Amino acid sequence: MNKYNNWYNNITENAKTRTLTGYAERHHIIPRSLGGSDNNENLVNLTAREHFICHWLLTKLHTGEPRAKMIYALNGMKRNGQHTERYETKITSRVYENLKQEFAVIHSATMKGRDPWNRGYKEDRPDVLENVRQAALKRKPQSKESREKQAQKTRGQKRTDEQKIKMSQSMRGIKKGPMSQKEKDKRSKALLGKPKPPGHTEKRMATLAKQLAEGTHYSQQKKTCPHCGIVASKGPYTRYHGDRCKQRP
Repeated sequence: MNKYNNWYNNITENAKTRTLTGYAERHHIIPRSLGGSDNNENLVNLTAREHFICHWLLTKLHTGEPRAKMIYALNGMKRNGQHTERYETKITSRVYENLKQEFAVIHSATMKGRDPWNRGYKEDRPDVLENVRQAALKRKPQSKESREKQAQKTRGQKRTDEQKIKMSQSMRGIKKGPMSQKEKDKRSKALLGKPKPPGHTEKRMATLAKQLAEGTHYSQQKKTCPHCGIVASKGPYTRYHGDRCKQRP
């Protein structure tokens, strides 16, 4: 039995014969992840500091996979919650560094090859969605510098075929069609009374002139209807031809 065993046993044995009057946390003498039970014989009440130290000692008492489990447990000891008052005294920088490095290696090996738990998950809990909405409303507007930095990262980039396929699959099943009147009213109300930024009209006109000169404006994109043979630009074609053509068999 080494010194870590002695320290660990002294703390847990002492806890069995005393009564804490203040804040306490329940501790499994033999951790559940290592086969420990929830029986009273395996549970003791510890102070937050003692609880932290015990989990620290457990990382010294085990090797291999059990040690990896104890590293996870110790890493979680610094998380505060609604019903916890975790030990907040700062541990030494070297201990913290060693813990985080080993945790990163163990966690990387554990998660390798696994799909993220939230892949394909769509949040539908009303309270969570409302919290997200309220947080978005309170969020400060992005600065001009921040928007420019984001734009620089993607400017000139082209989506790969794989990205296009993924985007197409993610949008599959989402109803497409004209904007509802409700959505139109919502956007109109949001923009009502807001002046256009300086130079807005000039920029739109310059963009339009450039597209017309290059022949890339949507009104210059002609398409022949396979049913009636009429050549129409993009707007009229979408409305009156193709699948909506009256002469379609």
